[in-house]
Amino acid sequence: MHSVRTLIRYVAPYKWLFGVFLLTIILEIIYSIAAPLSLKYLVDEAFAPKNIQAFVTILIVLLAGGTLSIAAGTYGDYTLSKLSGKVVQRLRTELFLHTQKQSMPFYQQFRIGDIITRFSSDMASIERVISGSLPLILKEALSVVLGLVMLCILEWKLTLAMVVGSVVMYVGPRLLQGRAEEANIHYREAQERFSNQIDETVKGHRTIKALHQQEAFLERARKQVEQLFRLGLNMHWINSLLERLPLTGLLLLNGIMIGFGGFLIFRDELTVGSFMAFFTLFLSVGQSASNLSFIVPNLIESGVSFRRIGEILDYRPDVPEAADSLELSSMSRDITMENVTFGYTEAAEQLKNVSLRIPAGSYAAFVGPSGSGKSTALQLLSRFYDPREGAVKMDGCDLRAVSEASLRRRTGIVFQDTFLFHATIRDNLLLDRTGDAVTKEQAMTDAARQAQIHDTILSWPDGYDTVILNEGASLSGGQRQRIAIARALLRDPELLLLDEVTSALDPASEADINRTIQELRRRKTIISVTHRLSSIVHADVIFVFRDGRIVESGTHSELLQQEGLYYEMWEKQHGFVLSPDGLHATVDEQRLGKLPFFSGIDPSHLRDMTSLFTTETFKDGEDAVREGEQGDKLYIIVRGRFEILKTTADAKEQRVAVLQDGDHFGEIALLRGIPRTATVRAMGPSVLLSVRRDVFLDLTRKHPHIYQTVERTLKERL
Repeated sequence: MHSVRTLIRYVAPYKWLFGVFLLTIILEIIYSIAAPLSLKYLVDEAFAPKNIQAFVTILIVLLAGGTLSIAAGTYGDYTLSKLSGKVVQRLRTELFLHTQKQSMPFYQQFRIGDIITRFSSDMASIERVISGSLPLILKEALSVVLGLVMLCILEWKLTLAMVVGSVVMYVGPRLLQGRAEEANIHYREAQERFSNQIDETVKGHRTIKALHQQEAFLERARKQVEQLFRLGLNMHWINSLLERLPLTGLLLLNGIMIGFGGFLIFRDELTVGSFMAFFTLFLSVGQSASNLSFIVPNLIESGVSFRRIGEILDYRPDVPEAADSLELSSMSRDITMENVTFGYTEAAEQLKNVSLRIPAGSYAAFVGPSGSGKSTALQLLSRFYDPREGAVKMDGCDLRAVSEASLRRRTGIVFQDTFLFHATIRDNLLLDRTGDAVTKEQAMTDAARQAQIHDTILSWPDGYDTVILNEGASLSGGQRQRIAIARALLRDPELLLLDEVTSALDPASEADINRTIQELRRRKTIISVTHRLSSIVHADVIFVFRDGRIVESGTHSELLQQEGLYYEMWEKQHGFVLSPDGLHATVDEQRLGKLPFFSGIDPSHLRDMTSLFTTETFKDGEDAVREGEQGDKLYIIVRGRFEILKTTADAKEQRVAVLQDGDHFGEIALLRGIPRTATVRAMGPSVLLSVRRDVFLDLTRKHPHIYQTVERTLKERL
């Protein structure tokens, strides 16, 4: 079987341990076969003639052999424990290292539950086979072979009858093997789905609670548990049949042996002692053969587990390390993208023939509408992916030829979705930082001060020894982000990559971080992806992305003069005033006048309208509006990002767009209280300005032409 061959492959490196274990098994088997044979000599040579000397001699031999067998078995158990432990240790390490070498597509194909199930259930199944089934296979198989040889010596005719009858023991299990493998596969896949459901439920518990969806998720879990029950029942039932059929065959063989053996005794072709020895030895061989059949379900289960683990071990990284990779020297020249085309799938292209150059020591920014390709470009600079066409180079070296270790040493990355480990703040910051304790402590506090988080940490009872829980859920979004920035700065990278790092910060904290970035200029190369243009007005060069291409580039003032896409984005985000704590916002009349449905309204009336707006804040995962609800407000996004979700035919939510600073939604609700056509959900801490329909209508009663202007504009847009 496939699982047996795979087991042998993993056991092969430990030949000495395996050889010792095999020797102990052989000693045990020799005694187990010799013990039944002694009955022949006890009955025929000692009991029948009443020969006390022969009895004592046979007894001494049996006792000595039993002692040797016990000693061999005990040492064999120790050897087996060591052997199985080393094999499982090697397999676990190999699997873990392999997952660490994988690139992003691997984690898109295999979800968290898929990987965890392989490390837990599948690995446990393999461990059971290595420590239990493998030695049992060897022991019982050798027992059957040597036992059959001795049975032939005792009485070949009776042995031949037993061998023919034993075919029954294996026909049934062989016929059921395919169904058993299929049942095991379906059960493991159901376990994976349930593990993924648990992972998603735990991570999304706040959203589930906020939307009051506990009952819906409970019902989904009930269905999956019910499916696990049904598949598990089917699997265990088939496995029990695989074990039961050989026992039935063994009972049949007992009847054949007693009947045919009695016939040979009555014809004086077999002595009573020989029959007793044959019967006892047959029971031992039969038990060994039956035990082998019991192992079949375990082997099927382990075979499925080996295949599932093999799926991961056979997965080749999409971003492989070059065999003769180069060591990246100090970044002293520039970073370039040369005619880069890239898509996450073959059917789409997120970047199309992109070329850019960023001199070493400069501060560059990537901006553009959502989905324009700016974050994808940063992913390629991080070498989480390789371009489909073209090249990404640092100091003239293609990143595909550079060793990952040297690239990571010179690069610091801060993601929008900050991940912190379940450890103290000190452990999260230092990680692989080397040096003496005093130097590391000083560097850590300096980095924390730069990230504007040092004083906050000291205000906590445990300071830097505060344990971070649940991937950072015990901290605010801004605190998590600043700790991540401090962690990146502590590594003292030559290249600092920032992906929407201020999106979760209040205005005051954002200003602090922007000042930190300004202080780092010239000492490091900084590349920032952001949708908030006010944070990158001092950048040396700004690249504007749209539809996977760079459509504009230059400084802030140069881009404003071009009056292109960047100018439009700046105008859209301009005209808001946000309090330092980020809880209160206002909008001026000029900004309102740029909304298409307010265009043409007298500025004095727009000034009156600004007082109608109220500030609303939303947490990550909260809904501003839900599909199907009655519409009664217009919203303008002051800070934050929102995804637009529509319900598909199979009752799932599908993202159709992403809105960010300066965008608006819900304008139809100003005139008509019709149901919302989509759900709008916050993708992080967000601030909105909203105006209710009834308040707006009160204003239009005083100034009817406002209503007419808005109605005419909306009709034209619809």
